[in-house]
Amino acid sequence: MARTAALGAAAGGALLWGTIGPVATVFTSAELLPAGGARLAVGALALLALGGRPFTRAWRRRDVGPLLAGAVGLAGFQLSYFAAVDAGGVAVSTAVAIGLAPVLTGLWTAVVDRRLPSRWWLAGTALAAVGLCLLTVAGGEAVTLSPTGLALSTVAAACFSTQALAIRRLTDHHRGTTALAALFTAAALLLLPVTLATATPTLLSGRAAVSLLYLGIVAAGIAYWLFAHGIRHLGAPAAVTVSLLEPAGAAAIAAVVLHEPVGPAQWLGIALVCGAIVLTALSDFHPNAVPDHLDDDRHPAHSGSAVRRGRRGLS
Repeated sequence: MARTAALGAAAGGALLWGTIGPVATVFTSAELLPAGGARLAVGALALLALGGRPFTRAWRRRDVGPLLAGAVGLAGFQLSYFAAVDAGGVAVSTAVAIGLAPVLTGLWTAVVDRRLPSRWWLAGTALAAVGLCLLTVAGGEAVTLSPTGLALSTVAAACFSTQALAIRRLTDHHRGTTALAALFTAAALLLLPVTLATATPTLLSGRAAVSLLYLGIVAAGIAYWLFAHGIRHLGAPAAVTVSLLEPAGAAAIAAVVLHEPVGPAQWLGIALVCGAIVLTALSDFHPNAVPDHLDDDRHPAHSGSAVRRGRRGLS
């Protein structure tokens, strides 16, 4: 039951991310980057309101690596993905940035934890990648292979993978809301110079302000809280694979709510991604579920082999 709930949480977070595109249409292309930085700041406040206590918890040396890496991953994804879209277009940038992230996460986990992925995770990730390609390439946008765009998309994928791995390590010892509030606060501070340099007064007026609140509270704070719950119980590789539901959800929302045309190939892509989620549910990358009510020194991850595992990877 806990695994099913975690799968539902990760899928719910991905579907909330899928609403970012339609909501972000209120911003001009020049406003997207500062909106991304402001979204992280609003998300940090939302996570604090949800019960995150990053300023009252005892952060230890083992937390420094994951915290810094996760903050860089959060901030770096904002910068690299938007730059990739500008250089190489939405279709290829999305396919590479989002599609490559599960592969990188799985490879890192296999190397660091010395545990090969299950055949179900491999099958689910491969199926999701095919579905993602159908979604993005069959969308009608002209496909251009820009070396700069491909490089930036790969960086974005690495950033997304890094933040997922960091959340996995931090939630070994802290509540999800506490870990995420710290990550979002640090990432927002990293992006603050860029946000201030590119922000315009229109970001705080009318529909733009309402959209920022939604993107920060719902599509960042709540979505990442659900994503972290999925990571805690499924493991980072499986949860990141489930996150491929984001573009599928965005395409479905565009078809149903915005009445945008979605072709048969794209509907097939949506179906393949959904099927991949079922296969991913059968994977066993993360055998030990972690109780949600435990934190810090009372956490079972502080004892025995769990501590030794926590010292690997990003720690």
